[in-house]
Amino acid sequence: MKKITIFSIALLIFAATLEYRKAGLQLRAIAQTPTSQPETPQPQIIQPQIPQPPTLQPPTTQPPTPQTPTPQPKADDPKKLGYVSPEFAEKFSQQEIDQINANVETLLLTQSCARCDLRAVKLINLRLKNAIVTGADLSDANLSGSRFEISDFVNTNLARADLSGAELIGARISNTNLRKANLTGTNLDGADLRFSDLRDANLSNANLRNANIDGASIDRASMGGTTMPDGSKKQ
Repeated sequence: MKKITIFSIALLIFAATLEYRKAGLQLRAIAQTPTSQPETPQPQIIQPQIPQPPTLQPPTTQPPTPQTPTPQPKADDPKKLGYVSPEFAEKFSQQEIDQINANVETLLLTQSCARCDLRAVKLINLRLKNAIVTGADLSDANLSGSRFEISDFVNTNLARADLSGAELIGARISNTNLRKANLTGTNLDGADLRFSDLRDANLSNANLRNANIDGASIDRASMGGTTMPDGSKKQ
């Protein structure tokens, strides 16, 4: 009986020892188990939004639209020459040209235009009889090949006028300015040229038969082949 009791005590001690070891192992395992720490929330750092400057696009340069210039007439270019010779047009204003053209129309219509402005007119092969242009200004006029039968040119300005090949039979041309006029081959048969200024005029091959040239100035005039009032011919 005594042996059984001792044996029982020994079993209890052995069982207690096992439980102690088991408890020690559990405590050691618990000690080695890392303790999970609660995560401390990190404050969220808000980055300030820095506004970006807008990207500037270079302005698109459009090429200028070419403007078609409106052609303007030159100030010294007449719009309408009419009877005025182009080589003399630049000397006159448009108003003067218009007046000269009006005077020519009057002459052609009425056979008369005394004291008219007829400068630089171009009236080639004109035919007038008993025309009256007394005191008119016909300087630089081109009257070549024209016929003025028994016409009145008294006190008329015919300086530098072209009367080559014209017929002035019986015309009254006294006191007329004919300086530097072209009278080449002009028929002045029976014309009245008293006191006219014929200096530096070209009278080559002109016909002065029966013409009255008393008091006329013919200094430096070209008179080669000119028929003089007495019928003689200049060499």
